[in-house]
Amino acid sequence: ERGGTKGPLKEEIPTINFAFATVVSIKDINKGELFSEENIWVKRPGSGSILAEHFETILGKEALSDISRDSHLEPRHIKDFST
Repeated sequence: ERGGTKGPLKEEIPTINFAFATVVSIKDINKGELFSEENIWVKRPGSGSILAEHFETILGKEALSDISRDSHLEPRHIKDFST
């Protein structure tokens, strides 16, 4: 048996954190506003319906409703969103 510990390598941690995150609003977003890095980000735990891997596809799309800060984004919030 070899020594050492099991677990992610230090350089893998940002990827793992991103992989288990979901997209959330980081400020209030008004209906008609475009999603940007200024108003959405990804957070863990990933209990929302839109995975972090879709973050970049949401950027520039239009909000279909008002969204309050710290809300998980849902497909119904995003114009022309598909996974």
